[in-house]
Amino acid sequence: MYQQNAKHPLSNELQPLSDETFATMWQIFVHIGKFWQNMEDPTPYKAVLYSFMLNRINLRPIYREYYSIAQKAIKDLIAEKGNDEDKAYEYLFTDKDLTKTPPETLIALTRQVVANEFIALQLSLGGFKKFGAKNYCGYIGGAYIPGQPAPYRTFESQLPQ
Repeated sequence: MYQQNAKHPLSNELQPLSDETFATMWQIFVHIGKFWQNMEDPTPYKAVLYSFMLNRINLRPIYREYYSIAQKAIKDLIAEKGNDEDKAYEYLFTDKDLTKTPPETLIALTRQVVANEFIALQLSLGGFKKFGAKNYCGYIGGAYIPGQPAPYRTFESQLPQ
């Protein structure tokens, strides 16, 4: 099957994402799971997060700058909160002023562009299923391929035999 690899023309000119920047983005992802108590062990998703970030950068090169800005903003926020990471991330995830658009501060930009997308990524990975059917949309377990069993309950499977 042919799959097109989309890439922005400027993506080839960018420097690779630094290990320090990725480590900070990983901490945001980990703290999302910790704050909402939805992912006991996020470790298996580290490569998924890295691929997600590289994809964002390849499609929209400005994301490389967003991640660099987020690294600095998180470092400053943690220092501002007395080096208390839990307080810093709680502020990042809950302060309503950080959701005002357009973002007026670097930490608001981090919340809107980075943290919110990482939250959406955790949703897509099933991280919020512990909240139950009321809040979890139950992502389908695969594509429908003709001739193969459907990855979901079909109407026909509900008919009496």
